[in-house]
Amino acid sequence: MRKLADVKDGEALDLWADLLDPIVEISSDPAFKEMTKDGKHTRLEIVQFAIRNHKDAIMKALAVLEGVPVEEYHCDGLTLPVTLLELINDPEVIKLFT
Repeated sequence: MRKLADVKDGEALDLWADLLDPIVEISSDPAFKEMTKDGKHTRLEIVQFAIRNHKDAIMKALAVLEGVPVEEYHCDGLTLPVTLLELINDPEVIKLFT
């Protein structure tokens, strides 16, 4: 999984262009917005909500961050938790959704 800070120049522009759709889909969900603002939910609860309600957007974002086409990306029960923990603890990613 690439860290956002490690991606530079044209590659960074392409990455952000590809990430905008899933970010906008998830962050514009009224229930998601409320969860991130009310202070009653943990990051894990918010991530769980996003996964349950925006599977396609999550898959697209993970594929983009891995640098593979979405139709070739697969997550599994062994590596997905590690990937999600990396993401929800990355200050740059947190800024995207708050």
